[in-house]
Amino acid sequence: MRDMVMFLAMLGMVPMAIMNGFVAFLFWGYTTVLTPAHYLYGFMLGVRFNFIFAAVALGLLFLGKTGTKGTKLKLSATYWLLLAFFIHASLSTLFALRPNPMLAIRYEDFVKGFAFTLAIPFFVRDRAGIHALLVMLALGLGLHGVVEGLKFIASGGGHRMNGIGNSSLTDNNLFAVGMVIVLPILLYFSTVFNNKYSKIAAIIGALLTILTIIATNSRGGFLALSVLGLWYFVGSRRKGLALLGVLAGVVIIFLAAPDSWFDRVSSIQTADEDLSFMNRVAAWKVSAALGLANPVFGAGFSAIQNFWIWEIYKDMPSFFSMDMSQYSTLVAHSVYFQVLGDMGFIGLFLFLALLASSYFNRRSITQKIKKFDRPDLIWARDMADAIFLSLLGYMVGGAGVSLTYYEVVYILICLMSVLHTVVDAQINNKLRTLA
Repeated sequence: MRDMVMFLAMLGMVPMAIMNGFVAFLFWGYTTVLTPAHYLYGFMLGVRFNFIFAAVALGLLFLGKTGTKGTKLKLSATYWLLLAFFIHASLSTLFALRPNPMLAIRYEDFVKGFAFTLAIPFFVRDRAGIHALLVMLALGLGLHGVVEGLKFIASGGGHRMNGIGNSSLTDNNLFAVGMVIVLPILLYFSTVFNNKYSKIAAIIGALLTILTIIATNSRGGFLALSVLGLWYFVGSRRKGLALLGVLAGVVIIFLAAPDSWFDRVSSIQTADEDLSFMNRVAAWKVSAALGLANPVFGAGFSAIQNFWIWEIYKDMPSFFSMDMSQYSTLVAHSVYFQVLGDMGFIGLFLFLALLASSYFNRRSITQKIKKFDRPDLIWARDMADAIFLSLLGYMVGGAGVSLTYYEVVYILICLMSVLHTVVDAQINNKLRTLA
């Protein structure tokens, strides 16, 4: 039945995409973050949905039929950083340690995800375009939060979410970070939607997403959620409403979370005695050793997961000192150590610069709106806050998972940059009108 529904949906979606490049671009992104194969079991399971829409969108871009309106195309400093990161990843793959059976697969996945990000400025140049992409992310990622949250309620708190197969969010910890990323976007829509039912839907989606994060039983997800709650209260311009929201979230957690979740979270206090945490430290040690030994290009995608590479580098100079005799090949268990091992210190610098750009773009947007007294651009300030909080959740949650190359992160970084460009254009247009 699901396959038939998806087949009928494609009969409508493909013609719509062919008629409008921006619609094709939205469908490309939606099928990427949704991972339709996770919900299919029959004849539609092998269909490459995102490839179909990517081909249509890029074909229409080549023909100059993007259906895009708004400001003139301008590639920002953040965009050039994104391009530099992509080029460096390609060079890291070229000079990677071999043999590495996962290298080509990981690079192909990286290219597929990054292609969408690099195409954003060509399709998105105004408020409506940015808003549409955020809606796309909310509907794509948010659907998982809603479905798993409902399962959590139906099971009386017994449901456990262990990730989405054939995606970047393949285990409970990765999935928890993905849900933390989408949560601020859902909360943003709960405040900006004018339609009462849309507003209620966004609020319900956000509450169910919080339950889904609990269902992952992820300590990293809990830490990221806690940081977001603290930021909402400290950074909010409406302290009363923010406090009410945070308290509501706390009440939901205490009422819905099972005892096993509290036991899991409380183990953070004894992390140094936890084998799971020590496995992470061991992975960080080897990743750092790979970066120190290969500082320019690193060792290549997923090098740490190769037994022969692990054995050579596990006792080499690193940032950590520990007995490695009981540890074997692991994933990097941190976005920061992952990029260091995969792409060296240059790759790490570019990665951190991209994350930092989101903060500086947000700050610049806020300052310009205040400086030029533009209450008509308050929507941009609120949108920038939401995007930044999504990335902040990723920065915190990503410290304990291997999720460096998750496409949604770079989509948000690029959208923040486009938002900055749109704000600049509107302010400059107003100044020229007054001159």
